[in-house]
Amino acid sequence: MFGKRIYLVFSTFVSFVLLIFCNSASAQWNWSNRVSVQGDGVFMGGAGLAFIGDESYYVFNLRTELALGKFGLGIDVPLRFNTNGGNLRDEDWDTTYDYLRVVRYLRYGQKRRTPVYTRLGTLDGARLGHGFIMNYYTNEAQYDDRKIGSEFDLRFKMWGLETIVSNYDRPEIVGGRAYVLPLRNMENLLLIKKLTFGATVVSDRDPDETKATSDRVTIAGLDVELPLLRKGPFFSTVYADYAKISDFGSGAAVGVEFGLWKLGGLVSLRAKLERRFLGKQFLPGYFDPFYEVEKYRLVDTLAVGKTDLLLARTSSEQGTYGELFGHVLKVVRLLGTFERIDGHPNSGRLHLGALLSRALPRISARALYDKTGIEDASDAFSLDERSILRAGLGYQINSYLYLFTDYIWTFQRDEVTGELQTQRRVEPQLSLVLPLRFGGS
Repeated sequence: MFGKRIYLVFSTFVSFVLLIFCNSASAQWNWSNRVSVQGDGVFMGGAGLAFIGDESYYVFNLRTELALGKFGLGIDVPLRFNTNGGNLRDEDWDTTYDYLRVVRYLRYGQKRRTPVYTRLGTLDGARLGHGFIMNYYTNEAQYDDRKIGSEFDLRFKMWGLETIVSNYDRPEIVGGRAYVLPLRNMENLLLIKKLTFGATVVSDRDPDETKATSDRVTIAGLDVELPLLRKGPFFSTVYADYAKISDFGSGAAVGVEFGLWKLGGLVSLRAKLERRFLGKQFLPGYFDPFYEVEKYRLVDTLAVGKTDLLLARTSSEQGTYGELFGHVLKVVRLLGTFERIDGHPNSGRLHLGALLSRALPRISARALYDKTGIEDASDAFSLDERSILRAGLGYQINSYLYLFTDYIWTFQRDEVTGELQTQRRVEPQLSLVLPLRFGGS
């Protein structure tokens, strides 16, 4: 216990020193970044209560979002002491990996915006290509099983590369996409010169985390895209994807992406509509926000993997996928995806994210929601074992003090009984937020 306390004090000190020496904050949109502040860095600390299952805890948190030029750093130090005995919550600090996760992420550049982008740590919504194989995957779907992974991308005039590793503690998901623009230097071809061809391979080397079994899942795919319109803020692109799951089935999709970007700073919206043609034993977006929950679980003491869902696909099917992303007046930021298979009422899958900032004086709010197995519209927002939900509300008391309350629901199976366990966490916190400015007025 003494060693833990020394480490935590040291981590807090290092975090603060790093923050002081950073000089341009550009925090990414994630759960830890609760408020938008103007300055060169953000220091956040808070205290409150947490209710996890049947237990209650006193909570002390250090959370930072900071950057140095193109570099970014996110830190999260959770200290939860049981209200009954004052003991530190063991699940937060029972492995060496827990200590490494104090650094939530290290980042350089911006995905699909800078020639080089890399991120080490928590992956909030990893995606390769158009998302037909990997779509908004996260390696922290279960709070007590958060992982350290990475993304590394290269983006140049005539070629590019996207890669992902889900977990450096043990071999799990490794994947990448390479793409080329073979006509890019032919100026007289107008839009045709941006014709892009890509190839993707993603593999989970050990989904059930048991070395004695051979259950590797590997998916390979090809894609092509062609921009149709690039005029002012308006754009549109058509594309097609094909993917094959090793030892299972294959599928294809055609789609169109369209929208408007940076329309006088008022609105930026991107929409996508995709028609899917799915063969037997195939699932699109196999590595998705639910993957870490679905890849291996116990159902009534029976081991079930996501590949069992593939075996249940005994006929060829067609379906539709839609997506909306962007912001309005830089006040409301949205992300929504929905997919459904024709003729299957319980095949709906929904992913929603919303962030409200600067819309109301002193108020901030955000929510993240995922659900699978949706039967109809009335079923889309009922909370059960098919759901993951996080919601938060904040109020600015004065220039530096914020009152936050987080509501978090997660679900997992008991490894012994196979029973579904619902973990509800409510975490009210009083937070200190310091915007820092250096070298200017």
